Amino acid sequence: MLGEFLATNHDELVKRCKAKVASRNAQVTNGGETEHGIGSLLDQLVDELRDHQAAGPSEMPADVPAVIGTTARKHGNEFLLKGYTVDQVVHDYGDLCQALTELAHERSAPIAVEEFHTFNRALDNAIADAVTEFARQRDQVAAAHGVETLNERLGGLAHELRNRLNSGMLASRRSKTET
Repeated sequence: MLGEFLATNHDELVKRCKAKVASRNAQVTNGGETEHGIGSLLDQLVDELRDHQAAGPSEMPADVPAVIGTTARKHGNEFLLKGYTVDQVVHDYGDLCQALTELAHERSAPIAVEEFHTFNRALDNAIADAVTEFARQRDQVAAAHGVETLNERLGGLAHELRNRLNSGMLASRRSKTET
C-alpha cells in the first residue's frame, strides 16, 4: 500500500520536498536540482516496497538494495559539486519523510508499520550513503587543495634557495678573482 501511495503521489511529494528546501534555504544559491535526487529515490523506494510486499513481512531483507545506495552516493557527490552543505544533504532526505507523513495524514492514507519500517530503513541507509560520499569527496578535494598549496609553498622556497645559492656562488667567484 505504501509503495502505491508513493507512486501515485510521486510528483506531489517531490513538489513538497522542493518547497521545504526553498523555505529552509532561501539564501542558498546552488546549481539547481540534482539528477539523482528525491525523485529517483522515490522511484527506487516504490520498487523496494513492492518487492517487500510481494515477499511478505517475514522475508524482509536485512540490506537495502544496492541501487538505492548507488543513487544516494551520486546524490551526495552532486550536492558537494553544487556547493551544498552536509546539513542540506541530510535535510533533503528528511524532507521526504516529513512530506510523506504530512500527505498521508491529509489524505487519511493508512500506512502499515512494516511498510513504514522498510521505508525508514531505506531512507536512513540512503542518508548514510549520501553523507558518506559527500564527506569522502570533500576530503579528497581538501587533500588535493592541500597538496597544491604545499607545492606552491615548496616552489616558493626552492626559488628563494636558488636565489640565495646563486648570490653565494657569485660572491665566491668574485672573492676568488679579487685575491
